[in-house]
Amino acid sequence: MTATAEVRGGPLSGSYLSFVAATGLSSLGDAAWVLALTTALVGATSATAAGAVLALAGVPRVVALLGGGVVADRYGPVRVMVWADLLRGAVMAAAAVVVLAVGPSVPVLAVAAAALTVLGAFFVPASGALRPLLLPEEQLVRGNALYLVGLRTGQAAGGPAGAGLLALGGVVAVALANAASFLVSAVAVARVRPGGAPGVGAPAGGSPPRRRFLGGLRHVARGGTAAPARGRDTTPFTRRVAEGLRHVAGDPGLRLLVVVVGLVELAAAGPVNIGLVLLADGIGAGTTGAGLLLSAFTAGATLAFVASLVRPVGRRAGAALLVGVGAQAAVLACLGLVGSLTGALVGYGLLGLVTAQTGVVLTSLVQRRTPAAVRGRVMSILSLVVFGAPLLGNAGIGAAVDLLGLTTTMVLHGLLAVAAVCAYASSPVLRGARLD
Repeated sequence: MTATAEVRGGPLSGSYLSFVAATGLSSLGDAAWVLALTTALVGATSATAAGAVLALAGVPRVVALLGGGVVADRYGPVRVMVWADLLRGAVMAAAAVVVLAVGPSVPVLAVAAAALTVLGAFFVPASGALRPLLLPEEQLVRGNALYLVGLRTGQAAGGPAGAGLLALGGVVAVALANAASFLVSAVAVARVRPGGAPGVGAPAGGSPPRRRFLGGLRHVARGGTAAPARGRDTTPFTRRVAEGLRHVAGDPGLRLLVVVVGLVELAAAGPVNIGLVLLADGIGAGTTGAGLLLSAFTAGATLAFVASLVRPVGRRAGAALLVGVGAQAAVLACLGLVGSLTGALVGYGLLGLVTAQTGVVLTSLVQRRTPAAVRGRVMSILSLVVFGAPLLGNAGIGAAVDLLGLTTTMVLHGLLAVAAVCAYASSPVLRGARLD
């Protein structure tokens, strides 16, 4: 363990738990807002128009992700996350005021959705860059798993919460609740100091929590210890983006990890997002069956996160990853052959289990392999791959099923996972990778 790691709290420390809880609350607000946004758009236009608006609103996030990583490396992940949360809260509060004044019009909702996705493109890579600074290296898998438990729990609870808030106060109530969730997240992040110190800008002694938080926000806003200690840097923005891309391209292990992430995500995205609907329809289970399959997938993923908390892969990370991605290939191929709801439920439960486990390991390997100075940019590249894969997967699986049938399409997705296994196994360094 390094000297830096010795002063960092573990994933069950108070500061990290508050960070995870705040992230979960923020994701709950986001999920509730997506439900309210979709409901309002469908009510104001049509299902087709609502889908188009939501798809277009997601485009700015993809465009802005690389920039988000640059900003995280330049100013520090804590500062970027706090400002992203505060600005997202302001967007939601402004949306609530406008909707209260003029009603839930499509332009207002579309602008709010696009603004949230752009700001989210700054938050996501900063979060990925911050977690390794808060945790000892040997606790990174546990910390990432716990973070994802909080994230997924918030997303799962967001639907029912959004429905309840819509019934109570409409879109305005959901927007205000989401604004509050971003404020809570900003509070938690502002109190965090990389390296395990008590909190960014927190005054010494027994100051009241409110004063400690306000001091932390002022400290972060000025740069403080949350930002990298450096003089004025005039490096052009495009050169900083290029530096991140060159770093990934110049590190054979890191480059291969990003390729493997892309193949694994592409293999699973279509079968999870669209394939389960097609499979449920093919076996006569209908919409109810599709919902059950999604629940099975979520349950499997949750089990994997809990297993990573209890027994992380440690020194067997490379072998565990090869087994997990190989299992993903086998499950995908078998899903094309099942003819009953029971078999499909088992298959999607296993798919959620193995994809979540490999996702935690891959993310942790990327974080461990990347120097802190470029980690924000590398995490933005990784996020771009993760967000881009579903766009390609969703576009391709429908056409593939029409041309080749569901069975052949699932086998082809399994072959993508096989390609990921072969790519990873081609590197002796990655085969022997450890996370202890």
